[in-house]
Amino acid sequence: MSFGGRLETLDLSALLQTLAVGAASGRLTLTRLERHAVLVLRSGRVLYVTGGALVETLAGRLLRQGLVAEKDLVRALERQHDGTGFRRLGDVLVDMGLLAEGTLQAVVRTRMQELASELLGWRNGFFRFDPARAGADVDVEVDMGDFVLEQGLPAEELLMLAVTALDHGDLQHVPPSDTIPPLPAAGANAASPTGSYAADFTGEAVLSLLRFTSQVLTRAVVFAVENEQARAVGEFGFPTKTVAVIRETALSLKEPSLLKSAVERRRTYAGPLEPTRVNLLLADCLGGGAIHEAVSLPLVVQDEVRYVLYADNAPLNRPLGPIDALESAAARAARIIEKTLLARVAKPRAAGI
Repeated sequence: MSFGGRLETLDLSALLQTLAVGAASGRLTLTRLERHAVLVLRSGRVLYVTGGALVETLAGRLLRQGLVAEKDLVRALERQHDGTGFRRLGDVLVDMGLLAEGTLQAVVRTRMQELASELLGWRNGFFRFDPARAGADVDVEVDMGDFVLEQGLPAEELLMLAVTALDHGDLQHVPPSDTIPPLPAAGANAASPTGSYAADFTGEAVLSLLRFTSQVLTRAVVFAVENEQARAVGEFGFPTKTVAVIRETALSLKEPSLLKSAVERRRTYAGPLEPTRVNLLLADCLGGGAIHEAVSLPLVVQDEVRYVLYADNAPLNRPLGPIDALESAAARAARIIEKTLLARVAKPRAAGI
């Protein structure tokens, strides 16, 4: 079933995370007054991105980068349009031996990364997702269809590539404007699009996890685990006064609590909030009031629990319901954080530092 809404409520990062969890296939259309973009997904993987401010053909990019000579591009274009049926230019170039398959894949991935980086910054506008018909292949014959990655990229990988490139200043084609996406700093009110942010994809993973959680439960906090303490790095569902208390509170992981249980056992807890000293302190800093059920999910990064997601349905205290999708989202966020940390370690090594 198709669905849509405003990007102020659900931006591209949250949309892709949601579609990936559901292994969705179809077209995601983003629309602003002055721009339009389309992303095509198959089983939760992104095959194609087009639109935005970055208008370029595959032939133009290959020529600009010196990967294929102009006369060879003309020959390939002639073969592509010889009337024998639709073929993408990249496939023709590979078949003619004018371009290596790996080079083509790298060019397409970079193009998708650049466009995703721009689209992550669309903090206003509209979105619509139209699923593919049951049993039908996803139609990717849209404008500039030469930039298609047949196997697709996992949504989390595309997001990581896009934001990490922005973080490291690696993109050359993203226009200097307010389209550069703000990312949450530690302690930012991550569910709010107007919080304070810094360029850190670890924060973006936390933000995406909280936004996904907001579709399932009424409030949540992500705690960072360090030095046997848990400190909040993002939250949603709380008034401003309570947020200030949450950010200032350090919860001990030496005493029994649902946070300590998540860290030690490395598995999800869902059920009553036992009246231990730390659990009661947690409930108090969350604003007080009865908490009938709560959930805590560990995020294991590099074989350590680095973060714990706490969530509940207070103050309405509805039953938690199934949390399988939430566990998958937490595991995905942990993988993104781990890949980001590994990339940061690898970059100085590659530079010989």
